[in-house]
Amino acid sequence: MKKLKTLLFSTVPLFLSVGIQLIVIYYMLLVASFFTFVKNPALTMDMNTSMNTIFDLMMNIHFQALMSIVFSICCIVLFGMWYYSRCGGDFKVNLKKEFHPLELAGIVCLIPGTQFLSNLLAAAISVLFPSWLETYEELIESAGLTGDIPLLMILYSVILAPISEELIFRGVILRIGKRAFSFWVANILQAFLFGAFHQNMLQGCYTFVLGLFLGYICEKGGTIYHAIFFHFLFNLWGTHAADLLGNINPMIYSVIVIIGSIVCTIGGIRLFKKGNREKQRIFSQNHVFR
Repeated sequence: MKKLKTLLFSTVPLFLSVGIQLIVIYYMLLVASFFTFVKNPALTMDMNTSMNTIFDLMMNIHFQALMSIVFSICCIVLFGMWYYSRCGGDFKVNLKKEFHPLELAGIVCLIPGTQFLSNLLAAAISVLFPSWLETYEELIESAGLTGDIPLLMILYSVILAPISEELIFRGVILRIGKRAFSFWVANILQAFLFGAFHQNMLQGCYTFVLGLFLGYICEKGGTIYHAIFFHFLFNLWGTHAADLLGNINPMIYSVIVIIGSIVCTIGGIRLFKKGNREKQRIFSQNHVFR
């Protein structure tokens, strides 16, 4: 019974975050529509014109970026309080003590590895389920992410999204899951919910795998800040790597992806684990000498 209650309760942060997202969308859309119609009352004379105006507003990438930023800030405040007050989170962290250089090197090495792994997984899923790829492409196009990405969207995706999503999934949901399950069961649970949070099958599959890595980094590193750092670099790579690698020959790019996903992922995990062991050894020595 305890496991069932924990399982059900672990979904509460997900549904709460979706609820916050809907509230932010409807509230900001209502406010923006009000000021738009006040500025130009003629738009209200025709229902089709009014609906098209609201639709154009929803599709505006700058408005979407602003909504995403407001949503992230709300989640950071709410789930930050939940994490630090109910889930044993440490607000003040001694960076020198908690982060070993080899851990950071391992995380940096993991970024291209997990990015390439995500690309391989997405490519394989696209071949098996073409309709999932079409849905994902339509979502990207409707979000206005096919061209130049505005600064506000970069601010959201690279900085605010990693913080808010880590607080929700690795900060709150993972901690809730560990109350009744082993770490790996709780990790799979939060990764599954992390995939579901993205609301499309293609992205959900590779973010599930990414969630497993983030849960592992968070657990073994000892703080949520390890996962935030990883997530920040992952999104930064995803935002700018296409510009850096876009002109490479497709055959060469495929070789880079296959080899890079193996070498960087294995090497990153080994470096991270070695740094974690060194950190624990230093901590044990300092504890003994006290």
